[in-house]
Amino acid sequence: MSLLSHTRRSQITKTILWVAFALFVLSLFLPAASNEQVYRLDRVCQNPQWDYGLAFLLVGPFGILFGQFGWFANPLMLLAAITRREFGLVFATLAILATTSTTRTLTHFWRDGEPDDVVCGFGPGYYAWAACSILVLIAVLVKPPQRTSSEAAIADS
Repeated sequence: MSLLSHTRRSQITKTILWVAFALFVLSLFLPAASNEQVYRLDRVCQNPQWDYGLAFLLVGPFGILFGQFGWFANPLMLLAAITRREFGLVFATLAILATTSTTRTLTHFWRDGEPDDVVCGFGPGYYAWAACSILVLIAVLVKPPQRTSSEAAIADS
């Protein structure tokens, strides 16, 4: 019976991770954040332009220079998915924290080392990406604990 539950939990975990991966890929092609250049303070965000998730994926590591750490949720989600359950919980939790920090730290787009464009809001690309980190955490919670070699030998016989 425990073998069945172990196998079933593994299948559910894989399904959740595939859904998270599909959302991640989708987030790359959806509008993630809108911005507008600040010409007059009374007209900010009346005509926003959208940046897509792929742009954030490509330039994200440079965000650390401006106090933005959201991009690091990407490798943390990957580590959560491929490591043992105990480590996965830590990585998945850190990924969620990094993802949600984006809404607080991404207030301007930086051009030439200075804040240039005001972030007006977040779009479906951001929310699909944020959902990925939550799904990865759920997958890690569902993931069966790693079996010892003696448990695996008993299950195989």
